[in-house]
Amino acid sequence: MTLRGSARRSIPYLVAIMSGFLLAYLIVAFFIFPAHLVTTDTKVPNVVGQTFEAASAQLQKVGFKSAKGEERFTAGSASGQVLGQNPLPDAVMPAGTKVVLDVSQGQRTTTVPQLIGLSRQAAELALQNAGLDAGDVTQRESPSPRGQVLSSSPNGGEKTPLPSEVSFIVSGGPSQLAIPDVTGQSYASAAQLLMQVGFRVAPAVPDTLTAGAPEGTVTSQDPTGNEPAPPGITVRLRVATTPKAP
Repeated sequence: MTLRGSARRSIPYLVAIMSGFLLAYLIVAFFIFPAHLVTTDTKVPNVVGQTFEAASAQLQKVGFKSAKGEERFTAGSASGQVLGQNPLPDAVMPAGTKVVLDVSQGQRTTTVPQLIGLSRQAAELALQNAGLDAGDVTQRESPSPRGQVLSSSPNGGEKTPLPSEVSFIVSGGPSQLAIPDVTGQSYASAAQLLMQVGFRVAPAVPDTLTAGAPEGTVTSQDPTGNEPAPPGITVRLRVATTPKAP
């Protein structure tokens, strides 16, 4: 038997031995160390727009964990809605990877302040302090003093988004007012009272014919006292004046 013949006859035995070793290695690898051979990488699903609970359930279903990240107020997004995720959608990650979800707290809101009874300027300041803007301001005839707020939209005490506007209605005063009777008062006092209630006052007209009237007091008025008249009309006052010596 030659050396070459012996080697040729031993080749099948060597192949069988090597195959046995390889098979044994694969059996050990698959059943004892499967994680080294079987990949667990998975695409991260897109969960943006879902509620945090629904997104967490979907991630868990495919082998990922979830955690809540940044929470912020967002106009147009419902409270609890997922705004973003990290890792991003379709990223290939190992099972068990934690996916951080940024969540909306919804629209920021505030309470509308009570404006009824305030002047227009005070109402605008109250809105500014609440982070709101003054919207349309309309005027309506009312027995309430001119410029006083009669109503607002939204109403005081209601919740409204930020930023937003609040419109309100102010009193234009009554359609007619009773003209105060100012006879017997000084011209200065009479003029001040008439202007306070919404009338204009013409320059004093000297009155030298009313005997016994104290100097500088109103002897008559036009229109007369307690007569109804539209706000803003001019009232003329006659004032007692001592005639000059010839």
